[in-house]
Amino acid sequence: MFCSRINIWQYAASLLLPVASFAFMPLSFAEDGSVSEQAYLQDFPVVLSASRLLQPLSEAPNAMSVIDRNMIKASGFRTIADLFRLVPGMYVGNLNGHTPVVGYHGSTEEYSRRMQVLIDGRSVYLPPFSTVDWEDIPLNIEDIERVEVVRGPAAASFGANSLQGVINIITRDAASLNGTELSMIKGGEGVADLAAHLGQAGEKMDYRITLAHREDSGYGSTVMNDGKFTNQANLRANFHPSGADSFDFQLGYSDSTRGLGIAGKADDVFRNVTATSSFQQGTWLHAQQNGDELKLNYFHISRNYIDPIYSPPVALTSVAAQTVADRHDLELQQTIQLGKTNRMVWGAGGRSDYVSSPVSLTAPYTFTQTRLFAHDEWRVSPSVLMNAGAMLENDGFGHTNTSPRLAVNYHVTPQHTVRASTSVAYRTPATLEEKANIPNAYVSLGGLRPEKTLSKEIGYLGEFNSAGLTLDARVYNDQVEDIISADPAATIDGRPYGFANLYATNYYGYEGTMKYRWSDRGNIMVNLARQFARCEITGTATNPLFVSMYLQGYMDECPLSVPDYSGSILLTQQVKQDLQVSAAYYFQAGIKMIGAVAQSSMHRVDLRVAQSFGNPGRAGNGDVAFVVQNAFQDDYTKYSTTLETNNMAYKRRAYIYATYNF
Repeated sequence: MFCSRINIWQYAASLLLPVASFAFMPLSFAEDGSVSEQAYLQDFPVVLSASRLLQPLSEAPNAMSVIDRNMIKASGFRTIADLFRLVPGMYVGNLNGHTPVVGYHGSTEEYSRRMQVLIDGRSVYLPPFSTVDWEDIPLNIEDIERVEVVRGPAAASFGANSLQGVINIITRDAASLNGTELSMIKGGEGVADLAAHLGQAGEKMDYRITLAHREDSGYGSTVMNDGKFTNQANLRANFHPSGADSFDFQLGYSDSTRGLGIAGKADDVFRNVTATSSFQQGTWLHAQQNGDELKLNYFHISRNYIDPIYSPPVALTSVAAQTVADRHDLELQQTIQLGKTNRMVWGAGGRSDYVSSPVSLTAPYTFTQTRLFAHDEWRVSPSVLMNAGAMLENDGFGHTNTSPRLAVNYHVTPQHTVRASTSVAYRTPATLEEKANIPNAYVSLGGLRPEKTLSKEIGYLGEFNSAGLTLDARVYNDQVEDIISADPAATIDGRPYGFANLYATNYYGYEGTMKYRWSDRGNIMVNLARQFARCEITGTATNPLFVSMYLQGYMDECPLSVPDYSGSILLTQQVKQDLQVSAAYYFQAGIKMIGAVAQSSMHRVDLRVAQSFGNPGRAGNGDVAFVVQNAFQDDYTKYSTTLETNNMAYKRRAYIYATYNF
């Protein structure tokens, strides 16, 4: 549909031209004269999230970004959502000051429904809105070991709602802490965080416990009610009675209260909403012969959200809007070594989702989803690796979708790799889109088709050992069809609204990451993205006037829904053995989400200075850090859906971050 307008191969040629010079470099040969397979296992990070197989980054079927503990610490961030500023092409914002928004390639509206979010393989993507509430995740940022971000569709591995990418947050192992660690953050805008971490590693049993409190006053504005606080508790334990078996258990709970409302708006009065979230997860891992592995995973997550709103159009009638979501998921997975050059992972799973929301749904609903998946990694030759996989999934709404993926990684030399891949992915309609029944507001007629994307990409990964430099870049073209949008059924200004598959979008561009380490004490990471979007109307609205008067205007706004350019620079230097400084620069062009107020461009600088004390690994050690965010006072505006909050600028803020180990 868009291919005639866009020549992505021009982008590919310009990006991959430098790679051509490596094509004739000598390869590493074994004693028998053949190319050594080991020579191709470069010093790239080992990742799991793209294919469910442990692979060097250069052999993964998708472009990926890895955020490790050192980067998390150097960034000075105190919230999980902010971490994704370190990923090329990702958008991070705050809706009207209070709700974090994380999106990728055009998914920048409040409900970023097209990106799967996992914690240790556990999906936190919940109905009825099919989104992630980053404020309510029962996880403390200090418990994160690393974050793997799949930049592109990964439905072949993780199913529906992995349409534009996957975030997999991997937490610290149960044996990662011996003793007690306290941390405290105190600063401007009411920032007051406190966390206690306790752990013990034993011969057969390890455990780690976290108790945490996080709060701030938001923007501190009289226009918005956006203060919030959260209490969290987590337990992770691992029982390993033998070398062949291990049992991992996780429990978590989060209780949060945050302000909503805008001064002077009768339909959005000042109020406090509450949310409680919890999870339980158990994983059995069994090592089989010949390196094979069997894994059985079960998790249960639940969320209870209460918003005491005024229900229009009945004035002054208080209605408690309660939404309860519940999920049970069971999955069996086996990894099999089929030979010296071939291995695969396959599995099957089922999921039950329950949702109750009296103000938005006629009745509670339960949906059952089933899936069957397989992924094969075949080393065709020492220099060519092929990844092929697919998932067959029944989404619980009467659709059975197959999401295939094929990727070929060619090692031009052991340090330089070119990847070409293509995949198909789907997004299941959200419960609210399919079943909404809000009097005088939204009434869904159902029958929606899943959104579908066809993705193509060409990537390059290079490692320049002598210079301490690595480069990861790609060009992409994602064609998304049957996008679901609000559909007014009666009159232009009338109600009720429904939902329909109304338009299609093409996202295309290029992005990359460069890392340079000049010594063991200093490094820099640079992310850059150039992205573009085009939309066209492909569906039929119930009211034809909506197309001519409103929907066409939305299509004209579509190119503005992604920033023309965005990126980040993170510089870290160990000045002395006990003194570290870091500086970060985050930039983004202006952006206007469809139906929202335009945002200004952003040029933000964060600074961090950290002084450590004591002997690492022994009681009495810790550090004290001073963090300044937006140090040079770039008053960029945030994501706003109303004119009242449009001028709320993110001002300079500072805090002290201290840790102490017993």
